[in-house]
Amino acid sequence: MLQGSCLCGEVKFEISGYVSPVQNCHAARCRKATGGAFTPEMLAHGTGFRWTQGSDRICVYTAPLLKSPPAYARAFCKTCGSPLPVELEGTPYMILNSGILDIAPGELPLKHATSNAKACWHEIMDEIAPSKPPVEPDKELVSAR
Repeated sequence: MLQGSCLCGEVKFEISGYVSPVQNCHAARCRKATGGAFTPEMLAHGTGFRWTQGSDRICVYTAPLLKSPPAYARAFCKTCGSPLPVELEGTPYMILNSGILDIAPGELPLKHATSNAKACWHEIMDEIAPSKPPVEPDKELVSAR
C-alpha cells in the first residue's frame, strides 16, 4: 500500500492495487501546474484509491479544453497548494505526481512523455526513453519573451 500527503499534512490518501510506473511529462500545462521542467506523474486505479484525511481541503482546477477530452484538471490543497491526485475524466484512474507519495514508488521513471514539447531551457540528460524524439523548443514560451 502506498500513502501520500500534501506539504502541510492536512490532506492524506492511500493507494492499494495498481499503480503505473512514473512518467516525466514535459507538456506545457504539466510544467505550468508544477513550475518545473516536467511533472513526474503516475496513475492509480480509482478502486484502490481513497482519501484518508482532509478531502474537504481539496480544490480542483479544470483548464479549458484544447483539442479533445479529457479536460486537463489538477487538484491541490487549499492550505499549502501541494498538487494532489485527481480523477482522470472518462477513465477509472486517478493521476498523481509521484513527489507527494510518503514512500518512494521504488522504480525509476519509465519514460519522458511529450518530450517534443519540453522547455527550451531544459535538456534531458538521462537515459530514460523519450516518448517522441525532441523537436523544436516550446514555441509558445519562446514567443512570450
